[in-house]
Amino acid sequence: MALWLYLFWCLTSAAWVWLALSPVGQQAPEWLLRTRELCFGTLENGLPDVHGWITLAAPLPMLLALFSLMGQDFKSQVGRLWRSWPGPLVVLLLLGLPSATMTYLGWRYVEAPRFGDDRVTGSLPANYPQVDELCPIPALQDQFGQTLTGKQLLGSVTLLTFAYSHCQTVCPSLMENLAVVAKTADCRVMVVTLDPRRDTCGSLGGLAHLWSLPAGSRILGGEVEQVEAALAAFSMTIERNLQTGEILHPALVLVLDTRGHIRYRLNSPSQVWLQDAVARVRAVDDTP
Repeated sequence: MALWLYLFWCLTSAAWVWLALSPVGQQAPEWLLRTRELCFGTLENGLPDVHGWITLAAPLPMLLALFSLMGQDFKSQVGRLWRSWPGPLVVLLLLGLPSATMTYLGWRYVEAPRFGDDRVTGSLPANYPQVDELCPIPALQDQFGQTLTGKQLLGSVTLLTFAYSHCQTVCPSLMENLAVVAKTADCRVMVVTLDPRRDTCGSLGGLAHLWSLPAGSRILGGEVEQVEAALAAFSMTIERNLQTGEILHPALVLVLDTRGHIRYRLNSPSQVWLQDAVARVRAVDDTP
């Protein structure tokens, strides 16, 4: 049984790496693009973000648990196999797929474009996939105590993202980019807190100042259950460290048009990408 479980682990781990790193074009099925975005926070160069690399390593604890619980059984089965089959064939069976998987992972990492000046100056690709989805309306309150309604999403292009006040990794640069673009492109910013336990309704008013967001920006929060329901509605995946309170999350930005529809889903976007997305959404909205 242990040997079969090991081989099953090898197969599923290879499939997991392929899902995260396989090259896909912009015409790939939407479910595949959405899965890669939500599970791995896939960046523009095709690699996972920090949260995604941690998710990619998820099969490793399973392997350690297998060896810890069934190590003797595994060793016994491999011994019998070694006495029955040629040695090279046994090695190929046990190490062939994991070696191929790690080689593929290393090759994809080395071959992926690196973010340099072109990440700052490069435009949003013309064929970057657009969507047209009605934005969920979570039952959350802003820093003024007003409950979000569908009407409040109308009339202006909106950059909607997810962050929390104690974040020292993803959020500072993300909020800086949003603040600059909101001021230069004259659009609205909405932020849903990822940490309702600490970002309470009473503290939301200070977050707009903390993040230097322009007037009119809205920070949304509520009870823990309300915020968790909102994150689920947006298919936002997070991992909370119960000891430190740190939250791993993708730097996701949703670009909403003046009808309150989601038009772009961007992960870790540069200021240029955000400006291009806003301009394209606004151009479509202004078309008679």
